Amino acid sequence: MKTLITITLVGGLLIFSSAFRAPLPGKALFTENCIRCHGEDGTRGFLGAKNLRKSTLTDSAIILKITNGRRIMPSFKKKFTPEEIREVMAYVKTLRQT
Repeated sequence: MKTLITITLVGGLLIFSSAFRAPLPGKALFTENCIRCHGEDGTRGFLGAKNLRKSTLTDSAIILKITNGRRIMPSFKKKFTPEEIREVMAYVKTLRQT
């Protein structure tokens, strides 16, 4: 009986925790810094911002754009750590259409 209760509790915790996964770390940074121009889903295109859903850039190219900026897009090399830049890059890739 004790084993059955333990199994039930562990199973319930696993189901509960998978239903409430933490958002991707780069999403918060993207939301705070990028949605003004790129939009929440990456399609806004304000002031010439590229449609991120259609992007075919490589990981390194995305990292370079975030790090150095481009035209009106600011550089984030002084605002984000290298790890945060990689997190934003990973989140941006989740916006792509499949």
